[in-house]
Amino acid sequence: MRRRPRSRLLLFLLLLLLLRGGGEGPFCQTASWLYPVALVGKVIVVDPGHGGVDPGAHYQAKILEKDLVLSMGKMLAAFLEAEGAEVVMTRTEDRDLAPPDILSLSARKRYDLKERMELTRRVRADAYLSLHVNSSPDSSRQGVYAYYSSRAGSRELAVLLAEEIRRTVSRRCFCLSGNQYYVLRENPTVAVLVEVGFISNPQERKLLSDPAYQRKVAWALARGVYRFYAEQSAGGRGK
Repeated sequence: MRRRPRSRLLLFLLLLLLLRGGGEGPFCQTASWLYPVALVGKVIVVDPGHGGVDPGAHYQAKILEKDLVLSMGKMLAAFLEAEGAEVVMTRTEDRDLAPPDILSLSARKRYDLKERMELTRRVRADAYLSLHVNSSPDSSRQGVYAYYSSRAGSRELAVLLAEEIRRTVSRRCFCLSGNQYYVLRENPTVAVLVEVGFISNPQERKLLSDPAYQRKVAWALARGVYRFYAEQSAGGRGK
């Protein structure tokens, strides 16, 4: 699932498409942050949560977390690759990472999470982003939550991701310690888990189902990652 950086020609065509196709908002700002040095050589793991028999959060069994985050994950990977990063996705289709002979759902989940961490170690990732969708019995709850690990740099990355989410899609975004999550607690590198919105909230559910909104969220996350490494190179808060 290792994805290599695109050729310069593909990069040029992608930028033209974004600049001409978006017409508004952040997509017109592509050239303003196109500095290839910051992400070149960086290995970024993009981890769309759940998959396969594990749908994650859902609404009436029609709108599934696993589908929403896979779509956004692919968009995020494309943006990061366009800036020179090497992206490794934990999954690129509707599946989990457990072998078919494991039938117990709880056992599959444990294996799946461990394999995501093993993959992150194996590729020697510089950073790890896990994408999820939130849910609550209270349908009025909304907003984006960025959970960070205890690894150095994780909180700083989460703050930048939150800033870009607020700037790009005008959603409230909260940064919280996330050591209760296995994929953060056991992660070997800079790691952030982003709950991109509440599927239980009617307004956010409609937004999350919109591919144009998904692209904006993916753009914001990619921009946050870019800023993290740009500031790190400049001796800023990313260090």
